Amino acid sequence: MKNKKIALVIGGTSGLGLELAKLLLLKEYDVFITGRKKPKLKNVNFINIDLCSKNLASKIGNLIDSLPKIDFLSYAAGFYQKGTITELSQKDLDDMFNVGLIAPIHFLKQILIKQKTLPIFVPISSTSQWTPRLKEPVYAAVKGGLGMLANSVSLDPKIKKTLLVAPAGMNTEFWDNTDMNTKTFLDPKWVATQIMLQLNDNFNYKFIKILRESPRVVLGEIRE
Repeated sequence: MKNKKIALVIGGTSGLGLELAKLLLLKEYDVFITGRKKPKLKNVNFINIDLCSKNLASKIGNLIDSLPKIDFLSYAAGFYQKGTITELSQKDLDDMFNVGLIAPIHFLKQILIKQKTLPIFVPISSTSQWTPRLKEPVYAAVKGGLGMLANSVSLDPKIKKTLLVAPAGMNTEFWDNTDMNTKTFLDPKWVATQIMLQLNDNFNYKFIKILRESPRVVLGEIRE
């Protein structure tokens, strides 16, 4: 029997990450997902990791060392944060930078150190990557940073295919404990399906925006 390909979805226990994990299972990947709460999904390998914890780099290194060769990496971890920079505490800032930018850097670094190559990288950004919002300065900063990280590492021949995905708001647990009305937000199942369809194309780097009004995929940039 041919060995299955390995997928690692960071932030795969809910929302878009979980929907991607489901589709990867259908593609016959052996799927590993990380998070802090085990989802009710069969046939996935759950890894508990807190991306806001101390010694994050070494924890990520140990995690990657424990896994087989990764063929598909998606970084879908994130959380909502509201407040101007003077309203946010130091811990607020540290947590957002750890989850939004420092962790994906370490995951990529450790994977490439270990296996020298990564066939597919799918980071999940946001429309906040290019849309300034008064109460989301740090969230927007890390999404902008993640976007440039993805674009830049796609120039590294070790990473074969990078699909940078920037969806508008989705109807997920991301908005729990907020007053946001999510009735018109995107369905994460539909967004996950669009992502998998986009991966069928041949490219080295592709940036797509998934917009909410008249739900659609808009191509931002592509390099073959």
